Amino acid sequence: MKIAFWSEQKGAGTAFNLAVVACASVCLHPLSVAVVSGGYCDEKLEQKFFGCHQNMSKITEIAADHGQETVLAAETQEFFLSNGLACLLRKERMEDLTEAVVKSNMREVVKDRMYCLPANAGREYEWWYQDYRFVRMGRVLDAVESYFDVVFIDCGSRKDDYAKKVLEEADICVLNILQETDGIGQYYRSPPKFKGENFFLLGKYFSSALYNRENLQRIYRIEESRLGAIPYNAQLHAAEQMGRIKKFVEHSVDSGIEGKDMEFEKELVRTTNLILKMSGVVA
Repeated sequence: MKIAFWSEQKGAGTAFNLAVVACASVCLHPLSVAVVSGGYCDEKLEQKFFGCHQNMSKITEIAADHGQETVLAAETQEFFLSNGLACLLRKERMEDLTEAVVKSNMREVVKDRMYCLPANAGREYEWWYQDYRFVRMGRVLDAVESYFDVVFIDCGSRKDDYAKKVLEEADICVLNILQETDGIGQYYRSPPKFKGENFFLLGKYFSSALYNRENLQRIYRIEESRLGAIPYNAQLHAAEQMGRIKKFVEHSVDSGIEGKDMEFEKELVRTTNLILKMSGVVA
C-alpha cells in the first residue's frame, strides 16, 4: 500500500505532516511502516526523525559500526556512505532487493516496525530523475512495499516527471493544504491525475479560524471522511527541530493530552485513522 503526500503549494509541510501521521499510525495500530522521500537527495523527511546533519566524525563512527568504509569523492569533496538509497539503486536485479538488504539500508525509527529510507548522498541536479540509476527507483519502492504494510512517500510540492508518476500510481494521495489558502478550490478547478483515492489534509490547523474543517466541508461539499487536520502545536514544532517527532507523537497518543492540547491529539487520531481506513489497511 503506497500513500503519497503532496501539495500544489510550497510550504505546506508535506514532510512534517507525513512524519506525524506515520508515527501515529504505528502508535495506534499493529502495522509495519516505511517512510520514503520522493526526491533524490531530499533529506527533509529523514531530519524529522533523526535531526539535522551529523558531523563527519559521527558519520565515520556510524560507518565503522556497520563495517562500512567512508569514501571521499575528490571531485566534490563530499563524503558518501556505501548504504541507503544509493546502495539499493545499484542493485541490478529485483532478486537482489531482499528484505534483509532493504531493511539494512534503511534507518530504524521504531524497532522492527517503522523504517526510513535515507536519501541519496549525492547532489540533486535539474534532471536527477532521469539518472540511469534512479530509473530503478520504482523497483526499489515496489520492494519496500512488499516488506511493509504501508509505505508513505513524501513528494513535497514537486512537479517533475517522477513525482507525477508516484502520484499516478499511489493507492492514496494525501493533498496537503494550507488553511488560509484556496487549495481545495484549486484542486476541484484543475484536478491532478491520481489513480487512487484523494484525501485533503489541513496542516498548521486552527479550529478557531473562519475556514475551519467543518466550514470547509460545508463550502466544498466534501465528505467528512475525506478531510483531516493536524492542529498547530508549538511543542511538536519544537520537537521537529530536534528530530523528535516520534517521541512527541508517541507520548501524545499513548498517554493522552488534556487541556489545550487535547484538540491536537483528537484531530491527529481522527486524521490518521481516516487515511488508514481509506487505504483499507485498518477496518
